[in-house]
Amino acid sequence: MNFSKYFIVTALAIALFSCKQKTTPASADTIANKTDTPQPDSLIKAADTSVVDLPGDKPVPLSQLIVPGISLGQTTINESAENVHKRLGPPDGGDAAMGKSISIWYANHDTTGYVTQMYFSRGQGDDEVKRVKQIRVTSPAFKINSKLYVGIPFKSVWSLYNLKKVATFTYNGGKRSLYDDIKGGIAFDVDDKDIITGITVHEPGREAATTYLPFFSSLKPLK
Repeated sequence: MNFSKYFIVTALAIALFSCKQKTTPASADTIANKTDTPQPDSLIKAADTSVVDLPGDKPVPLSQLIVPGISLGQTTINESAENVHKRLGPPDGGDAAMGKSISIWYANHDTTGYVTQMYFSRGQGDDEVKRVKQIRVTSPAFKINSKLYVGIPFKSVWSLYNLKKVATFTYNGGKRSLYDDIKGGIAFDVDDKDIITGITVHEPGREAATTYLPFFSSLKPLK
């Protein structure tokens, strides 16, 4: 009897020890995984600063950030037109033809104020969704970094991009020139005093002046 009791106690002790050995590593792995996973706030903070900071710069809020070839503010290249219109509301104007369209929003719905223009086109192949292909703004609130935005001299950006003059147009009786870094996906329109009057983000490799529907009817691409 004593032997059998001893055997049972020993067996139970071994079983309990084995259970602890199996469960402890699993708990440690779970904690390690949680610790190693970046949290959303840290990712957002990194995105807010890493793209735009140059020595001496102040970070540009993500909602006002211009990223050549990728995004302007909260709108990204190839985002669906449906998403954009839900976020910004009905446009104040626009045009449409052959699966392409342009939407125009004015600040406070005032046609004399700052303007945001977007060019949409249907996707290729099986993609029938209209997507953003170009975004243009005239508000200085949108910035590439704290020193580059609408209203500054064109010479401030000339050396930073591979720009070439691709078109001319007229606006409110004034002459404008369009300079494009085609591969970089960013263009600047400039007045006759060489002041930046608009910034356009577009698909890299696709010239800003060759859309089916231009932002300006007077646009004349240069050959």
